[in-house]
Amino acid sequence: MKIQLASEADSPILAQLNAWLIKDEGHRNAMSLLDLQARMKAWLNSDYQAALFIENGDIAGYALWRKDPEFIYIRQFFICESYRGQAIGKKAFTQLKDVYWSGQRLRLDVLIENLRGVNFWRSVGFGEYCLTMETNA
Repeated sequence: MKIQLASEADSPILAQLNAWLIKDEGHRNAMSLLDLQARMKAWLNSDYQAALFIENGDIAGYALWRKDPEFIYIRQFFICESYRGQAIGKKAFTQLKDVYWSGQRLRLDVLIENLRGVNFWRSVGFGEYCLTMETNA
């Protein structure tokens, strides 16, 4: 697997991958593909970095993160459905950790209903730190 840092020129594919992530994890974000692309461009022009995961010449997924003072915040991490169950996510995570996040505390958010995501992150060493709760009342 190859990890390729993304640039603003990759915003269209990153937006599409983000749209699939939103749908897959059951997030309530209703942004259009154009809105997601604009948001991705803005992030890449700020303090975020993104990487595409390339497997056999195809895009297998991506990650988006930023370096905060005390930790790396992994905002998005996604593996395309056709690449799941092949340890691609673990390979990508390990490479990112070794090359870009070495020795850093890592933090991320997982939707509580996204059991596949929760189980994946536990399998690579994450544990619960806090629980964010909300109400519409």
